Amino acid sequence: MKRLLASVALMTLVTACATPYRPIPFDRATSGISTIQVVEDAVPAKSNVRKLATNGQNMASATGGLGLAGLVVGLAAAGIEAGIADNQNKKINGALESQKFDGEAVFDAAFEAELKAQNFDIAVNKTARAENHGMVVIAPQPDAAAGTAVLDINGYAYGYQQVGGTKNWRPYVVVKLMMYDAKDPKNVLLDNQVEYNAVAPVPLTVNVPVDETYTFESAEAIAADPVKATEGLTKAIEASARAAAQLLK
Repeated sequence: MKRLLASVALMTLVTACATPYRPIPFDRATSGISTIQVVEDAVPAKSNVRKLATNGQNMASATGGLGLAGLVVGLAAAGIEAGIADNQNKKINGALESQKFDGEAVFDAAFEAELKAQNFDIAVNKTARAENHGMVVIAPQPDAAAGTAVLDINGYAYGYQQVGGTKNWRPYVVVKLMMYDAKDPKNVLLDNQVEYNAVAPVPLTVNVPVDETYTFESAEAIAADPVKATEGLTKAIEASARAAAQLLK
């Protein structure tokens, strides 16, 4: 009970302290950036199902407006849902693996092609990403050449999502971008995010509309058609990568 109440208190505190997200646009004309070091491991190895209420919240958050009782119900329901989602993940990822799907390779190819088309010199930054696939901490590079930036592009969430308990399962992708001056990482050159198939779009960020061709009635239907499932997720990741690269123009 103490652990549950602590979780409720934390969720309430986070909600109360939340502030609007304010992106930082990249100004290429004044930045002088010509070389971008891209942090490796942009996309997790496996996709993940996501289930949202129609307002874009997850199940536990959606019950938050009901007060303490609503939060307790939401937390309990989330525990049950986690087991269901785990089983659905196994089915969907099994289908993708049967097609040798590689989300990282798909993303990297599309993103790097766009950057090269914009005449950036591309290099690799070897900063290790944590197991939870969070954003990395960039160390200063005093010897970096002038005009060098480090880009942490993190496609931390992708897969198939169901919204509002409907039978519509479609691809989704969320990509977070942070770019820093290589010599002085305290100088943030870009802070934004791209979301493919956003349910509740975040103001001032990039939202890519879903291709409804790739709609399935259930996780089982996705698993039963691995070719179409892989094609839909591949197109979603490619579209997200291209949209992310546009933020660097």
